[in-house]
Amino acid sequence: MSLFSGDNEIGNILQQAVKLKSHQMNEKRKTYETWPFFVQHTLFHGEKDDFKVWRQLPFDEKRVHCERLKEEGNVLFKQGSWMDAIEKYEEAATLVHYCYSTDPGWRKNQRGIDDDVLVLVDDVGCTEEDAKWQRKHRALCALNLAACKQKLDKFDEAIKACDAALESGAKKTAGDFFE
Repeated sequence: MSLFSGDNEIGNILQQAVKLKSHQMNEKRKTYETWPFFVQHTLFHGEKDDFKVWRQLPFDEKRVHCERLKEEGNVLFKQGSWMDAIEKYEEAATLVHYCYSTDPGWRKNQRGIDDDVLVLVDDVGCTEEDAKWQRKHRALCALNLAACKQKLDKFDEAIKACDAALESGAKKTAGDFFE
């Protein structure tokens, strides 16, 4: 008989406390939960020092980093390193479409991930050409993520990535995306 198993009074109380806390946290992040997994992950990418710096760069410079990260993902995909490729494809889009918390201590305090302090950034640059590139780039990264997820037999996540590609607003057919 384990203390946390739920077959004793303390275990039952602890399990109820976990359920209550989980319910409270889910109520605070309803919008966050609607975002695709790879957009949710951008919250954590923003904690990396290089991403903090890159997100502040002018759009043209961000674009260079985005393309480099996507190409690194392509190399990893060709090598069959699906998980590493996923990380690169997620990072490749995180400079132009990402979320962050306005609460700098969100990880350390009791707030956690809370819609009230999350901001979704959709940096489309200054020109229509920038905006078209951003939409296409996001769609390509999402399709590449879908291909990785398919290789890993994570079909639900692959479908969500395909849905995100379609929702990106890119004005091309799927066949046009495969370069």
